[in-house]
Amino acid sequence: MASAFKTKTAVNIGTSLTSVYTAPANTTVTVIGCYICNQSGGAIEGTVEFYDTSESHHATLVKSTPIPSGSTVVVIGGDGKVVLEAGDIIKVQSNVVSSIDVTLSYLEQT
Repeated sequence: MASAFKTKTAVNIGTSLTSVYTAPANTTVTVIGCYICNQSGGAIEGTVEFYDTSESHHATLVKSTPIPSGSTVVVIGGDGKVVLEAGDIIKVQSNVVSSIDVTLSYLEQT
């Protein structure tokens, strides 16, 4: 089994629920960090969801979390981890257009 630490970023996420990362086929992924940063000039609210393909539903990790201008919220990190199976997706949304940057750190195992 091959393993690799990786990072995925997305910038200027706005009011549409946006897929940031989809676990590849035949892969198990452990998300070890998910950071959402408000890069706008005012306060915003951020939402992060986990789409579980095998269950065909979204599970909310944080919903409408207030993020002051220039601040970052740690959604996944420290002792908390999220495991994705093939096809599972991490999605992010803001209540303001082009306002959230995301950094996702993970371990991919194939």
